[in-house]
Amino acid sequence: MLACAAAGIVAGCHGPQNISYYGTAWVDVTSEPGPYTSYVVTIDSITLTRNDGVVVTAAATPEIVDLAQVQNVAELWSSGSIPDGIYTSATITIDYTSPPGAIAVLGPNGQPEAATVVDAAAGTAGSATSYSITVNFDPSHQPNITPTFASTSAVLLNLNFDLAASGTVDYTTSPATVRVRPYVTIGANSPDTKLIRVRGPLINSSTDVDTYTVSIRPFYDEANNIGSLTLFTQPNTLWTLNGQYYVGNAGLNALSVLSAGTTITAGWTTFQTDYNALNGATAGRFNLVYVVAGSTLEDIYTQGLSGDVIARSGNTLTLLGSTFFNTTYDTFNYQPAPAQVLLGAQTIVTADDNSTLTGLTINNIAVGDHITARGRYYVASDGATLNLDSTGTIAQNTGSVRLQNNEVYGSLTAVAGAALTMNATAIDNFPISDFNFTGNGAAAVNPAAFVVNSGSLTLPAGVAPGDPVWVNGYATPFGSAPPDFNAIAVNGELSVQTAGGQAGGGAPTTPGTGGCGIGSQVCDPAKLRVNWSSSTTPFVGLSSSGFSLDLTNATGATINIGPEVIDLTTAPAVTFAPTSLAVTSTFAPRYSVGDPATATVTPTVTTSTTELDSFSSFPAWVTEVTSALSATAPALQLTASGIYDRTNNTFTATSIDLVL
Repeated sequence: MLACAAAGIVAGCHGPQNISYYGTAWVDVTSEPGPYTSYVVTIDSITLTRNDGVVVTAAATPEIVDLAQVQNVAELWSSGSIPDGIYTSATITIDYTSPPGAIAVLGPNGQPEAATVVDAAAGTAGSATSYSITVNFDPSHQPNITPTFASTSAVLLNLNFDLAASGTVDYTTSPATVRVRPYVTIGANSPDTKLIRVRGPLINSSTDVDTYTVSIRPFYDEANNIGSLTLFTQPNTLWTLNGQYYVGNAGLNALSVLSAGTTITAGWTTFQTDYNALNGATAGRFNLVYVVAGSTLEDIYTQGLSGDVIARSGNTLTLLGSTFFNTTYDTFNYQPAPAQVLLGAQTIVTADDNSTLTGLTINNIAVGDHITARGRYYVASDGATLNLDSTGTIAQNTGSVRLQNNEVYGSLTAVAGAALTMNATAIDNFPISDFNFTGNGAAAVNPAAFVVNSGSLTLPAGVAPGDPVWVNGYATPFGSAPPDFNAIAVNGELSVQTAGGQAGGGAPTTPGTGGCGIGSQVCDPAKLRVNWSSSTTPFVGLSSSGFSLDLTNATGATINIGPEVIDLTTAPAVTFAPTSLAVTSTFAPRYSVGDPATATVTPTVTTSTTELDSFSSFPAWVTEVTSALSATAPALQLTASGIYDRTNNTFTATSIDLVL
């Protein structure tokens, strides 16, 4: 096999292989959740193997990413030229050595704690290092790169990290121990339609064709430009630029007068397919849902801090589960300990993707909100607490706060007109006990009787007192409760799982009717997690139509819907079935199986003997599973994403990963 690679995003080979034609490949990154509040790793590179054995590099600019923060969105990592041809597999290299202590879980006190991270195979004797995992593409949907740079012939590759399947967490140690065995899949089609965030400095804008172009600079990268991409604005695209709101072309016009090369933009996009009949290729374009840019997003003069507001005293916010990013030094890190943000009269306050929340002040920020603040950081007098001065008094426009919708979970108590009352047990997956609501209202906020302003929204039919509810929105402005929360969406157990559910759960609840992140961006797909010590018979009645699970040797079996946890060991046997959605150019179910240990090369393991196999056809996956399961390759973990219907006790899966 001849390997060829180059630094940056593009790899090509010339010479004996006679490779002289190139197409375009985009790579985006997302994850499936696990029991983590942070999961920071460095994604080093992706290489692709062509059907003639030639290896090329699709992306080779290392990026530090918190995989726990890309669960409801995909991030475009790169855009580059790739030699034409059909590709059969990909190898993804992940580095766990930097930064250390960057994987955190919820501790026994309900707050994040940095975990001890070790290699699953080596146990406590070996730290997690670097892993290169080889994944086979679905044989029926292998990426086909055709020789043109036109976007109508580009291929979008979706890289998906399954955090739940990437090892186990031992909570009996203090701190908890994470045993790493990374599990990733990659495909030319995504198993969901999450919004794709495209971040980077502005190159130019074209108001006559309603587009702007950026150099791709993903995640928190402040230095590298990993290809370029043109984005298409829509009549209803929402814009927040330098603290001002715009809709449609008005936002593009405002962006067009900003400085190219220094104005950083982040656009949340949908992917619209485009079939090119001339070469038989299907690619597409990125359509903007909303944009945050300019100083509203960030600049080189300030730092940033994001997290959940768990307390407010005067103009001082306390954040939990926060990420600190230092644009001056091109670094970011997760903060397990609480951090603080200082507000002032000059703090600029905006809300992402919301055209009705305008004219905001610091009084709009209350306990229960999720925010991203911009300002100048300093360490408090205790020498430990990280603080961000967002008062805006250090220099003009140096302090701002962005409100981003948050989710309250609990059980419904009552509905009365435009309000509902719930027993709130979690906000953004943190236990309600983490939140000190003092000051949110004239009277004390009672989580057991949490009042939500639901306005014209209605719960789906059949949701009754005592049932779980998911409410998305914003805390009532500080000092004004009750009500305690203003909703943009209210959902029951079934409707919240339906990708793209409309505000109020108004969308149909049949499986696969929309895309996660589209519309209201309110979506909590069901997540199955099962661990076995070792099982050669994990399935009951495995066939092309579905299966049930044998939990005899299971050490844990749950379905998680956001913060809700359903214990399968005490529930009736669930029937699992593949999604009925047809494979399209933007969607393909992803069913995978394999042993990540034998599919991985590490600094001490220099060869791999197998790969992780992916399929969009469930019957093909069943055939592979039947062949692969054995006494020497037993089932260790199964994870799945989809929709759990409690009434019928069925789980309709859009993705399944079986770890051997």
